[in-house]
Amino acid sequence: MKLKLIALALFLCLAAAAGATTLAWNIWYAESHTPWSAPDAVERGRQELAAQLAGSVQREAEIEKIYWNQPEKLQKLIAAHRLRAEKLAGNSAAGEILAHDKDAITRLEQRIAALEAERIARAAAEAEAAQQAALEARQQALAERAAAQGRPLVNAHPATSAPVHAAPARPAPSH
Repeated sequence: MKLKLIALALFLCLAAAAGATTLAWNIWYAESHTPWSAPDAVERGRQELAAQLAGSVQREAEIEKIYWNQPEKLQKLIAAHRLRAEKLAGNSAAGEILAHDKDAITRLEQRIAALEAERIARAAAEAEAAQQAALEARQQALAERAAAQGRPLVNAHPATSAPVHAAPARPAPSH
């Protein structure tokens, strides 16, 4: 039984020593190391660029929404992206901004191309509609003139009039 008491006392002493050592080390570490350090100039610059990019992306998105259907304004946005890319070309920390500008230029150029294709298609449809209206007006004028003269309108335009009946075939001459 004495042996057990001695072992227990020894264990408690070792546990107390370990706890005291751990406590002393933690106090020393807390006093000698700050929990955080102020960012250096490079890190501050990186943070400022990231904040500028976030603000710029938000403003550009709002502007793009406003000017989304105006190719002239989109061209000006592309010029602004190119100007900023030229200014930041030598800055190694501005890679994210340059990538954003490149993506924005590509996206805006595609939108301008889509607007131009829509404009061309709309112009072609308007020209087709005008041509069809002119053809119908001509047909109407011919029909009115024929009606005024008392003649039926025959084959004024093959696509819009009734087919003309062919004269009966003549028998082949016999020799």
